[in-house]
Amino acid sequence: MSTEQPRPQIRSTRFWVLTISALILIALMAGGALVAKTLADRAFAARDALQSAVPLASAAKDQILAGDATAAQQTVAQLQELTGVARAQADGELWRFAEGLPVVGPNLVVVRDVAATINDLVVRAALPASQMNLDGLAPAGGRIDTAMLTQASELVDQAATAVADARATIDGIDRSSIVDQVASGVDQLDRVVAQIEPLIAPAQQALAVLPGMLGAEGPRNYLVLVQNNAESRGTGGNPAALVMLHVDNGDISIAQQASSQDFVNGRPNPVAELDPATVALYGDKVGRYMQDVTMTPDFAESARIMGAFWAERFGTPIDGTVSIDPVALSYLMAATGPVSLPNGDALESNTVVANLLNEVYSRFPDPRMQDAYFAVAAGAIFDALTSVSNPRQLIEQATRAIDEGRLLYVPTSPAEAELIAGTRLTGALPTDNSETTLIGSYVNDITEGKLNYYMDTAVTVATDACTVAADVAPTFTVTSSLTSTLQPDQVRGLARYISPGRFFPKGVISTDLVLYGPVGATFVSASVDGVPVAAAPVEHLGRPAVKINVINDPASTHAVTAVFSGTAGADYGPVDVWHTPMVRETPVTIEAPGCAAQ
Repeated sequence: MSTEQPRPQIRSTRFWVLTISALILIALMAGGALVAKTLADRAFAARDALQSAVPLASAAKDQILAGDATAAQQTVAQLQELTGVARAQADGELWRFAEGLPVVGPNLVVVRDVAATINDLVVRAALPASQMNLDGLAPAGGRIDTAMLTQASELVDQAATAVADARATIDGIDRSSIVDQVASGVDQLDRVVAQIEPLIAPAQQALAVLPGMLGAEGPRNYLVLVQNNAESRGTGGNPAALVMLHVDNGDISIAQQASSQDFVNGRPNPVAELDPATVALYGDKVGRYMQDVTMTPDFAESARIMGAFWAERFGTPIDGTVSIDPVALSYLMAATGPVSLPNGDALESNTVVANLLNEVYSRFPDPRMQDAYFAVAAGAIFDALTSVSNPRQLIEQATRAIDEGRLLYVPTSPAEAELIAGTRLTGALPTDNSETTLIGSYVNDITEGKLNYYMDTAVTVATDACTVAADVAPTFTVTSSLTSTLQPDQVRGLARYISPGRFFPKGVISTDLVLYGPVGATFVSASVDGVPVAAAPVEHLGRPAVKINVINDPASTHAVTAVFSGTAGADYGPVDVWHTPMVRETPVTIEAPGCAAQ
């Protein structure tokens, strides 16, 4: 009998359990590493595709805005391919399985959402935009294709929906649960969408009403006031030249032209009811002389009064009133090129202002000939503008004119009024200080003549609103300088219509300067060249205003200062200045220590 004892079974079992467990662990580690590597490879592939798309996205934007549809479509096709790759790499059964894992899962969810969102923006926004032919929106032969505008409106609506969905996705991401690298990608997408959002809404709103404005729903009449900056008024100048535009389903034509001589001026009573505050500042002549309707900075009131003059004389219904000046026309002519007149004159962007605001009075002493010249020039420029081949440049120049207060518009349609409410285009001063603390400086010439061609202005505003203690009222100090660039040796040669010398000596300029403080402020004091002057404030448009007369001899400068006191503890938005648009640029300086950069 053998004395050898059998090996305990438990030790054998333990060995195999440990061995099998080790093999399983090794297999799991190998599988996990393989899965991790696969996910990492796909994540890097998605990242690389998106990084390659970034410069293409910038190029596509420039090509779309430039109207280069062919190049834009090619670029967007590449974008679509790259973002499609990124979207495919950041999705699938394995990816979505890993999204359920702790720590790494939330990051994978965000990466998938970002890739899908970017691809959606390309497919639903960039692709439709690249297919839109901007050249087709440009006027041709005096007509704008309203059907093209409707198509563009549908494309922009589609893009707007994509941008809104992207914003919802971004705002729904919990950034506290993701790593820095993923958060950086989210931030980049957030910035891109934030750049697009301010452009989408205005374009969407504008395209919704433009067909109607262009007569797609019935004919429209627009009264255009051409303000002459050589004889300053609050929003520009004497509006002695007028044009009635008729629009019918995109066809634009000049229906009528008129001048100040066509109206009853110097009437004993205003043609329309006037705001008592307007009368207190500017007198009732704003309603007795059509040349003075634009003295007030409230262009809506100017349009209403001018509409009454027009209705009395001609009776043509008005669907909107536009204000433009020769300087704005010179901007727009940068898109049209030179404009030829029947008499052989060639109006060019860099010479048209001098031609229309100064030289014409020496060439044609008879006011009737001047009016005839203005009418012919207006017709020729209009024809050029309605056949422009570069809509992007035309829009850029129109935007410049709006920003400078040289292009204003008041519609009769409530929908159109709502569309432009709060924009510089309306000319309406803000009703509070929440977004902008507005200071106004408005020039009204009372000389009789066209001497403001030689007048330069500058405005400086200083405030302690960002440094004063909460229980102390802030101060707003506005200084407007008026400089006559007319030299003494030029006075004798001035045309009679430029300087009649009837109410003031020849070459002398008399100006009623009106300075406005912030909404709710109080007028404190005024001075001219540092010498205190008496001034009675008037509450106008919800803010204090003072009128001060200044006499400029040739080659002289005077500085008018007004001080306004704000309300202690009140919130004031960034300071801005609106002023009468002159023949030349008005430099504006804002001194606001402690405030964000103006």
